[in-house]
Amino acid sequence: MSGSRRPGALITPDNCRIPSRTPGPVGLNDQGDPNITTLFGDTPSPVGLLDGADPILPQLCLIIPYTQMICIDPDGILLSSGSDLQFFRSAVNASFQYIALDEAQEIALKITTFFEGGKSMNYQALADDFDGQGTSFGLIQWNFGTNTLGPLLKKMLDKDETAFKSCFGDGANYETIKKALVDGVKNDQLTWARDRIKNKRSAWESAFKKIGSNDVFNKIQRVQAADQYHPEAIDVIKAIRAIAPSLLKNIELRSYVAIFDLCVQQGSIKNAITEIKKRIVDEKPTSQLEVMKIVVTERARKAKNKWVSDCLSRRMGILTSASYKSTEHEVKSERKNPQFSLITESGGKYVTGL
Repeated sequence: MSGSRRPGALITPDNCRIPSRTPGPVGLNDQGDPNITTLFGDTPSPVGLLDGADPILPQLCLIIPYTQMICIDPDGILLSSGSDLQFFRSAVNASFQYIALDEAQEIALKITTFFEGGKSMNYQALADDFDGQGTSFGLIQWNFGTNTLGPLLKKMLDKDETAFKSCFGDGANYETIKKALVDGVKNDQLTWARDRIKNKRSAWESAFKKIGSNDVFNKIQRVQAADQYHPEAIDVIKAIRAIAPSLLKNIELRSYVAIFDLCVQQGSIKNAITEIKKRIVDEKPTSQLEVMKIVVTERARKAKNKWVSDCLSRRMGILTSASYKSTEHEVKSERKNPQFSLITESGGKYVTGL
């Protein structure tokens, strides 16, 4: 190989790859053109070192498919893009405005699980029958009463019955809960939980602590949380987008996290959609943040009086990245969350795929 390029045009500009040299006058769509960057040409150093023949140069992948042809050196310094420089710069800037969906979901889980379990990603979070749900457990407090905990435990049982059984020590009455899970009977699950809490509380508590310390079972919790609530979040996004399409064209990270948290705690916005639509039409918000404040406020006000402030404090805290004091129906709430820092700088970024 005697050079890192062929003489003359290498490829047409139609493919957004500008050659280093053209057969015509230099200065038009080649390395002499001040408005573009080009493909590699000859280098003064040995061929194959930081030039078009270098096999180790990676590609910078942006959100526009054909900009994957942009080359950078091992230190991340742009060498050549072979495309319109002004367009490239705008594409680079656009790429920094986005955050991947899986990263957004991870942030949402870290914030919501702190609210639900008192600590971020608390796989062992456990509550008894204080709210009539039998037992609430795990990252987002699945419970027997709403029939969310039974299916989760059944997945663990199916994944590794030996490990699952080993979590239930003396007094836990394993065979009874196993049958209730296999049969899928919610009332039997509730009966087991209430009986163990009343008569063998230590055995009940120990079983769930052990389940929450198993890495395989914890992965099931993570997958279940994302799979269960992301579709519900999408439904909420579609409903809001139908009312304010221009402001919800792209979904900001803080909006997604607030919607995810709303779905975990309140399910949906169906019973508040009339009030939400009226306020958006009447108040004519000019930003997505203003729209979201209306959404979380009106949905919170559909909760039972004693929980309205809690709902509002959680979601407004997410949207503002700071603890938020709320007083509704003479009930005060300020839900602090150290995980708010995760969205302090990135809250306005758009989540990909939404």
